[in-house]
Amino acid sequence: MKSSLVLLFLSGATLIHFLACSTSHHSTFTDFVNPLVGTDSEFTFSNGNTYPAAAMPFGMTAWTPSTNELGNGWIYQYKADKINGIKATHQPSPWIGDYGDFSIMPMTGEIKTDFTQRASRFSHDRERAQCYYYTVDLLDYNTTVEVAPTTRCAHFRITYPETEKAILIIDAHRKNSEIHLFPNENKITGITRSNRGGVPNNFACYFVVEFNTPFTNYGVWTDDEMMNESRTLKGEHVGAFLHFPSNTTVTFQVGTSFISHAQAWLNLKNEIGGDSFEHTKTKGRSTWENELKKIKIEGATDDQKITFYTAFYRVLLFPRIFYEFDQQGLQVHYSPYDGAVHAGPMYADNGFWDTFRAVYPFFTILFPERDAEIIRGWINAYREGGWFPKWTSPGYRNCMIGTHVESLVADAYFKGIRDFDIDDAYAAMKKDGTVPSPDGAYGRVGIADYIKLGYVPSDKYGEATARTLEFAYDDFCITKMARDLGYDTDAGFFGKQMMNYKNVWHADVDFMWGRFADGSREPNFSKIRWGNPFTEGSTWHYSWSVLHDINGLIHLMGGRDSFCAKLDEMLTTAPEFDFGHYGFEIHEMTEMVACKMGQYAHGNQPVHHVLYLWNYAGQPWKTQNWVRHAVNTLYGPGPDGLCGDEDNGQMSAWYIFSTLGFYPVCPGEPMYVIGSPLFEKATLFLPNGEKFEIVARGNAADNVYIESATLNETPWNKTWIAHEEIARGGRIEFLMAAEPNEAWASEEEAAPFSVSK
Repeated sequence: MKSSLVLLFLSGATLIHFLACSTSHHSTFTDFVNPLVGTDSEFTFSNGNTYPAAAMPFGMTAWTPSTNELGNGWIYQYKADKINGIKATHQPSPWIGDYGDFSIMPMTGEIKTDFTQRASRFSHDRERAQCYYYTVDLLDYNTTVEVAPTTRCAHFRITYPETEKAILIIDAHRKNSEIHLFPNENKITGITRSNRGGVPNNFACYFVVEFNTPFTNYGVWTDDEMMNESRTLKGEHVGAFLHFPSNTTVTFQVGTSFISHAQAWLNLKNEIGGDSFEHTKTKGRSTWENELKKIKIEGATDDQKITFYTAFYRVLLFPRIFYEFDQQGLQVHYSPYDGAVHAGPMYADNGFWDTFRAVYPFFTILFPERDAEIIRGWINAYREGGWFPKWTSPGYRNCMIGTHVESLVADAYFKGIRDFDIDDAYAAMKKDGTVPSPDGAYGRVGIADYIKLGYVPSDKYGEATARTLEFAYDDFCITKMARDLGYDTDAGFFGKQMMNYKNVWHADVDFMWGRFADGSREPNFSKIRWGNPFTEGSTWHYSWSVLHDINGLIHLMGGRDSFCAKLDEMLTTAPEFDFGHYGFEIHEMTEMVACKMGQYAHGNQPVHHVLYLWNYAGQPWKTQNWVRHAVNTLYGPGPDGLCGDEDNGQMSAWYIFSTLGFYPVCPGEPMYVIGSPLFEKATLFLPNGEKFEIVARGNAADNVYIESATLNETPWNKTWIAHEEIARGGRIEFLMAAEPNEAWASEEEAAPFSVSK
């Protein structure tokens, strides 16, 4: 979360240093990526809960400095003053934890293996974080570390001072790790089984290391003992130490695999081979440039460019590639669902409760082939585990609600992205919507009662009303697929289910609320109580969760004027809260207060579509005002630059869409709802070779309102735009003004899609 004063005082020096180091020539898109955005976070308050990942787009293994001990989900915290290692990480969220992780730490003098004891002081003035490269000076050791990642590997360069004791620690972390040294070949292999769940019993991450400089002495260690000249060790927590000549620069390459050491060596050969460190670094920069240049923004300040392209970088980190290439160049993957090795793609590390909203719709515009491959990965998860995942890291995780892979599939399908097994995808969707699950990590909790009663009863299940609302939206996605595929019986069944949101509308209080199995309403209604019957929010946040039928919701609320009045009330009501079943103030509550937007809690995903809802009820100028307010006050270019958990790119995807001027309120329906473009011009370079331009004439800090619009030189008086209009290329042009034009696109015919419309 940032406010203008906090941002200025907290990160002003950092931004000046970042701009001086990275944007002095303003020549490349990667110059505007600041991986430190969001790293000033902690358990009680999230400014992003990110770490400065040096990684390739969708890279299988990322690399980050570590400032906290093993097991602490906050791997790197901006206010920390010591680093204890450069970590190979696969962590998607501090709340989920890491897996397949290990650390590398150079030092001088005495060998220290304990995380706290080996940590070195560092300064942000002598640290450089970029998407394709990370370097830092370890002040206590007068040693410089550099790392340049590839998709599954990394190139390191360590510059030691003049000392007789130049040391490198390799830490394979806990949970029965292994280390093996081959001094005659300047190589090391290891296995880390570190994980926080979501893995089969045979899970392992295999890593290999090859050095350009012989190590002069070596050994292995446990938490209790160091063994000089020993070459192999297995145990709960093991590692290795190496000595190098003084005053030397050591380079080495690290390969990772979830299949075998042989595969890790193959990955290393394929991705780095005989390349120099500088060549690996340059390749990584070029890879990111090729992705980031797909959007060009004009008329933006440096701060806005940093915020935008850092958001773009964040969106492209997840989901994580979980497949590798065999000797024949074919995709193979270790399955985190059944523990076997299979052909084909696999992805990991995604919370669909977050990412279905904007991340995947973003992929459909600029990365349709990647989107299809990712869906093929989720279909493989269904084939190998029996269900679509709800949260994956790397396999099934019992976290959050809804079965939103349905949304991903429908959104791709109805945008013409169909390079996946549609029959298997539909079978998995239907199973989610009809079959009781034996495990909360997949399927829908309370599905039998939901089908029988038309809602999930709040006296039998936690978060029941939130589940009802999200199941209804997922059923909308299944309904559309069933109709298009000719499954008329299914379409009728799910078409009825998708209207179940009406069954948890409490007309006496004009909000969504819990309902018991006997049909009665849950007592003790509260507008501000968080948690049950909701998820990480209150009824203020969930009463709008009818993505597919906003017009139906408008009718429940008494019509367009009443609907808009309730939206207004949400933004002006004091940000009070009741702890509810949480029993304490969770960070999302604190962040809602810090937003200074009433009961609107942008730091959590259920409200991400809400600022666009005035478009459905004839007052689009309020959407324009509030969206512009949010992009200007809730995001920034510094370590405190996000307004809540980044959540696998969702917080950033909202910013990208909203600064471009439109947002996917209802994924599964191929259209976007118009807001207020931030930049004078933005150009999307599309995969078909065409481009789509968004032009905002007269745009300025105060000119947030749309006076008029044209699409391909034809007057445009709708508050939405179809996906196909963007995907085939063209130009939408807005005339911006300081005062609202209440006549523009305010009639009912101008409103976006709703089931009931």
